[in-house]
Amino acid sequence: MTVRKNILIIVVFILTVLTLFINKLTTPRTLSANELLVNGLFLFEQPKQISDFVFYTSDGEFKKADLLGKWTLMYFGFTRCPDECPTTMYQISKLIKVLKEKDFPLDDKQWVLVSIDPERDTPEQIDKYAKGFDQSFVGVQNVRPMLLNLATQLAVNNVMPSDDKMDHSHLDNHVNNIILLNPSGEFAGVFRPPFDLSRLSLTYQSVTSE
Repeated sequence: MTVRKNILIIVVFILTVLTLFINKLTTPRTLSANELLVNGLFLFEQPKQISDFVFYTSDGEFKKADLLGKWTLMYFGFTRCPDECPTTMYQISKLIKVLKEKDFPLDDKQWVLVSIDPERDTPEQIDKYAKGFDQSFVGVQNVRPMLLNLATQLAVNNVMPSDDKMDHSHLDNHVNNIILLNPSGEFAGVFRPPFDLSRLSLTYQSVTSE
């Protein structure tokens, strides 16, 4: 009887250790501010408030209220972007895929592409472009004054186009950062290029698991 009892205790101990080990492997590690920075994420000590905004997607409006309750990755790009935009969007789409494979909670996560070429991108076009990378993306657009208002608050390059309607060279200078907004709708931080999937996944999970 004593032998059986000892064996049972050993089995329970082993199972407990295995459970803790597996939990440690599957639970994202919380990184320090310096570790986040080294891995490409600059996180503000105090998130920054942003003002209300209204943009349009293929099926309606996208407002500041739509940020509430969700972690949002926001990227500023345009459908005719030759290299940086599709490369970055592809990295985010790979991040989404990795998170899904890990069964990482995504109910309170969203991914938004804001057009910096509102003169040529329609809400339908930017949304279709965004969803080409992943169906969970939302592509949004509005007139340049609204774009500049939001872009300025999120430290995104807000170069104005020239008077020549055929000249779109201002788009070549846009900042290639990925913006992080917290569930309170505040500007929480910036993912800076170059984007590496392993580092992007590590930092994203660390911050949004808190």
